[in-house]
Amino acid sequence: MAARSAAGFFREEAEPPAAEAPTAGADARSLPSAPLAAETPAPEAAPAPCRDVAIIGMAGAMPGSEDLDAFWEHLRAGTHLVWPVPEDRADLLADPETRDLRAGFVGSVAAFDAPLFNISPREAALMDPQQRLFLQLAWRAVEDAGYRPSSLAGTATGLFAGVATSDYEELMTRHGVPVQAHMATGISHAVLANRVSHLLDLRGPSEAIDTACSSALVAVHRAVNALAAGECDLAIAGAVNVILSPGLFTAFAKSRMLSPDGRCKTFAADADGYARGEGGGALLLKPLRAAIGDGDHIHAVIKGSAVNHCGRSASLTAPNPDAQASVLAQAYRVADVSPASITYLEAHGTGTRLGDPVEIEGMKSAFAQLYAERGLPEPVSPHVAVGAVKTSTGHLEAASGMAGLLKVLLSMRHGELPANPHFPQGNPHIRLDGTPFRLALQRQPWEGAPDGQGRPVRRAGVSSFGFGGTNAHLVLEDFRPSAADDGDPAAERRAWVVPLSAPSHDALSAYPDRP
Repeated sequence: MAARSAAGFFREEAEPPAAEAPTAGADARSLPSAPLAAETPAPEAAPAPCRDVAIIGMAGAMPGSEDLDAFWEHLRAGTHLVWPVPEDRADLLADPETRDLRAGFVGSVAAFDAPLFNISPREAALMDPQQRLFLQLAWRAVEDAGYRPSSLAGTATGLFAGVATSDYEELMTRHGVPVQAHMATGISHAVLANRVSHLLDLRGPSEAIDTACSSALVAVHRAVNALAAGECDLAIAGAVNVILSPGLFTAFAKSRMLSPDGRCKTFAADADGYARGEGGGALLLKPLRAAIGDGDHIHAVIKGSAVNHCGRSASLTAPNPDAQASVLAQAYRVADVSPASITYLEAHGTGTRLGDPVEIEGMKSAFAQLYAERGLPEPVSPHVAVGAVKTSTGHLEAASGMAGLLKVLLSMRHGELPANPHFPQGNPHIRLDGTPFRLALQRQPWEGAPDGQGRPVRRAGVSSFGFGGTNAHLVLEDFRPSAADDGDPAAERRAWVVPLSAPSHDALSAYPDRP
């Protein structure tokens, strides 16, 4: 979403007249290693009935990528999206502990179209940029689905937003910004979610979710469950992370979590930590049957999801391979799909020499269980490519699950799997011979596997593990309409008139070229 005005950091402006309400159209870290086998297996929860959910809208802002088309081009080209601190992050540049660090940064986070959202410049200046960015992404996800955001007013639409850090509050304290009324809402994580619900007049659940690095996928899981329970008819789910202050950067660096060269070398022998990254994404979700009935464009289908906790592991921040295996197995049980039909797995993959093998062991254990439960022999040749978006973007922390999920959705759209960069030599602790898995080291077509009806289908899993122990996994499938869902085949050949409007001539001229 192009910004018409910039709120900036802390800058106040005179209150303008109230604008009209808008009606149409933005881990495991480097941790102590856990043993490769836990003494006490994690208990298995009973699988829930499968209720498919359609992804009908999506939007994202990723490092070096203002939209998803740009993000895909970078992924396809293998672009490294981590670089030195940009000039607009003055506090990071001024601190000797952080000025030379590297991270994945989005464009200017000070730019914000306050009048579009009927927010005064004074209030916008005191809003955490994470609030501003997520508001724009939620708006764009609704537009991507072909709906006017105003059309959701009064509907039972839920809002689930993953968010963890509070850099903006730290910045205001460091700069001695006096306490003002709008600060109470501007720095609140609850309001990050609730502001979207308020602006769009949404009447479903509205929740901010912080499970650290797994926040995004937990938000999607909560949305899927709320739709299944009838708590809402639609749901916006996503997450956001913006890096502004030196505090966490310094803490992570002193904890030796960060890679010295700013490269996340997932699954590689020289893996030595991760690079931080920022960005966010939002999805508009609807039960699949309703989406088909309403004629929505369906990007993909969420077949199942699961969340659990590591319990007591080697330390508070150490991963537990049994718990990771358990959450994967549970997600596939809920999805009720054969493990033989999975052809891609997006790993959490932060890039640590001992943490990456723990995650691989969890995958191997989960799929061994799933094959045994279905009475299937484990394959002798690998059918699941494994990759990690962090090798390109760095670790988006609370939003990291959205980066991986959006990568999978784009790969489904284009029928292609990007390569994992930064891989001169494999981690010797990762053993994949005789397993269903292989590393995605080259860009390759994504053909999928037969779905039991003779049609190829692309199915994938996405993992996200929080450094406090909360694990999440999603199972995705590309949407292939059945003959009964295809409708009128002539409709695809019709010409349609699509009226466009924008607040200025320049914006209108650019609008037709937007994805």
